[in-house]
Order: sequence, then C-alpha cells, then structure tokens
Amino acid sequence: MRALIVKEFRELARDHRTLAMLVVLPVLLLVIFGYATNFSVDRVSVIVVGANAEEFVDDLDSYVVANESLEIVRVDPSLAQGDAENLLRDREADAVIVADERGGTNSLLSDRMSIYVDGSGLFAAQAAQGVFVQLAAEDAQDRVVSAKELIDRALAEAEQAQADLTTFSDELASFQVEMKQATASGGDMPKLPTPPVGLSVPDLPEITAPSLNPDELVTVLFNPDLKTSWVIVPGLIGLILLFIGALISSIGLVREREAGTLEQLAVMPLRPSVIILGKIIPYFLLALVDMAVVTILAVWLFGVPFAGSLWLFSLAAVVFLFVVLGIGVLISTVSQNTGQAIQMAILFVVPQVLLSGLIFPLDSMQPGVRWIGYILPLTWFRELSQGVMLRGAGIDSFWLPLVILGGMAVFAFGAATARMRFSPTHGGAR
Repeated sequence: MRALIVKEFRELARDHRTLAMLVVLPVLLLVIFGYATNFSVDRVSVIVVGANAEEFVDDLDSYVVANESLEIVRVDPSLAQGDAENLLRDREADAVIVADERGGTNSLLSDRMSIYVDGSGLFAAQAAQGVFVQLAAEDAQDRVVSAKELIDRALAEAEQAQADLTTFSDELASFQVEMKQATASGGDMPKLPTPPVGLSVPDLPEITAPSLNPDELVTVLFNPDLKTSWVIVPGLIGLILLFIGALISSIGLVREREAGTLEQLAVMPLRPSVIILGKIIPYFLLALVDMAVVTILAVWLFGVPFAGSLWLFSLAAVVFLFVVLGIGVLISTVSQNTGQAIQMAILFVVPQVLLSGLIFPLDSMQPGVRWIGYILPLTWFRELSQGVMLRGAGIDSFWLPLVILGGMAVFAFGAATARMRFSPTHGGAR
C-alpha cells in the first residue's frame, strides 16, 4: 500500500494540471465566488423625466436615502410618461420617475408622480421598491415636521388672539362702567376702546398619510409580480445549452484521439477548420432541437412570457451556440483524454452560473470580480434572452451583446483551428 501511495503522489507531481486543480483552484474559486455572492443592490439607477424633472432632482438632494441609494443617470424634461416603458425596455436604467406638475402640493412623491421599475431585473426591482418606500416615509416625516411647525405657529397666534380678546373684553367692561358714571354725573364721555385688528381663526394644515405599499407606490413593468422563475428561466435556457454544448463537443475530438482515428483524419486532405465544422455540426443541430424544447417547456410549465421576436431570440441562440461549441472544441484540442476534457468543461461552466448575473446581480459584485462576468458568454445571452422574452426588446437594444457573442465565436473557432493546425497529430509542433 505504501508503494501505491508513493506512486500516486509521484504521478500527481508530474501532472501539473491536476495538481493545480487540487491546490490552487479551490482557493481561487473561494475568493472569486466569495466576492460575487451578494444579492443586495446598493444603488438603483434612475432616469427622471417630465415637466417637473429638474425641480424634482433638486428636491432629492435633501433626502438621505436618495443620496445613498439612488443614482440619477439622466434628467430629461422633454420626455413624458409614455417614454418610461421604452427607457426600461432598453435597459437604460433600473427605474424611471415621471415628475409632472405638482399642483401646489408640498409632497415630493405627490399623486402626479409616477414611478416605473423594470421587473426583469429582479433584485434591482426589489431594491428600488424598498428605496422608494423609504423615500416616501422620509418625505412623510418631513411633512409631519413641517405641519407641526405650522400647528405650533397657529396655536401661538390663537393664544395671542385670545389674550387680545380678553384685554378688549376687560377694556369694554371698563368702558361700560365709565359710561354709566358719565351719564349719571353729566361728565365727559369715555373713549371707546379699539378692538384688535386682523383677528381671525388660523387655518390648520391638512396632514395626509402617504401610501407606503410598494404595489401602490411603484409600477413594476415586464414582471409585475416579480416572479423569480420569469427572471431565472431565460438564463437557464442558456445554461442548459452551455452545459450540453461545451461538455459534449469538448469530448468529441478527444474520443477521436483516444480511438486513434484522429490520425486518420490528419492524413486526409482536409483543413482543420473543415474537420472542426464536421465535428460540431451534428452537435449544433441537436443543440438547436434542445433549445426549442427547453424554450417551449419554459413558456408552458413556468408561464414565462415571450413578448419579443422569435427570430431575434433564435439568432441570439445560434450565435451563442457557436460560441459554446467553439469553446468545447478548443477544450478538446488542449485535453489529452476524456477525463481532462470533462474537467475543463465543468470548470468553464461552473463560473458562469455565479458570475453571469444568472443568480447574483452583476451590479452587486465587487468591481474586481464583476469584469469576469463581462467576458463570459452566458452573461450576454442572459441579457438577450431576458430582454426578448420579458421586455420584448428589439435588435436596436441588443446589437452590442450580439456583436460581443459574434466576436467570441470567431475567437473560439480561430483558437481551436490554430491549436489543431499546430498540434502533433497534424505533423507540426505546438
């Protein structure tokens, strides 16, 4: 047994890839995932529109919760309530405030203020609801303080008026006595006392309790009930395609190498790109079928809406599949056996579960970790699938994610082709 143990340690020492996975990878994953696992959204991006937008933003400066939790990214008085949905559909902000004329009210969130939140960003929407409820509470507290000052002033004026009336009443009683004495004695008539000027009952301010119910204060678009399944399922479609495509295609060329048939392909008059395309096209067609089945089940079982264009969604899925399959082939070109290919495919898939925004929002991650999410293909496919299915967004909103996924596909296939061309199985040197 001792000899076997020593033998295994020696083999591990020679296998630097496995040794790194056993020692370095756990620490690296703990650090990365530890900074990424955060459900809370600290700041909510807001666009303020409407005729009273600039005055509204100026008033926000006096509220603590607004300065700490709201990030005003745009103020546009030329836009109106009808533009709020388009702004959220294009993901220009997490929330839109429509600030119309207040009609004389001193309330920050008056009846003519409308707040719209993008429900497809689940955690940002929940954070926005909480922020606006706190803002309404702080606004109500300020109004209560102001009302109390007015009431105290009114009570002081009332007390002064009562004192003036008492003094006038005493002077009037004295006048009546002096009047009787003057009439009896035939002397000079007394001077009539002067009544108090401007005597009136002060108006007390009307205090109305604001609504602190998030459903009444905030209008949630695209996911009114903030269902978790509506937000997660579009991303799960990409995760399933990612897992199937990367894992299956990554072991394709490796099995050819293990079976000894890759050398036969190498001596044939075929370019590496042709071999790669020939290997992935069957997986690509099967993955398309899987995509259709999974999408139909998502809509049928979970009630996820499909508000956008089917053609745009299909285009995004096709580009995403090319990325996934290209990376799978690239993994197979650097793996010596099926075990290594499966390990590397899993290592490629697992970070995307936590760093793509599928579970934890990207905005809540530390900046040093967040950039990793932006180089993962699932991040951009999740944006596309959620935008098309939930918000009904068009190609003008998603040209950047499509371009990025296209660039990733070109890079993956280019790297796989170059790696295969200079591999020993094709007569070259690495």
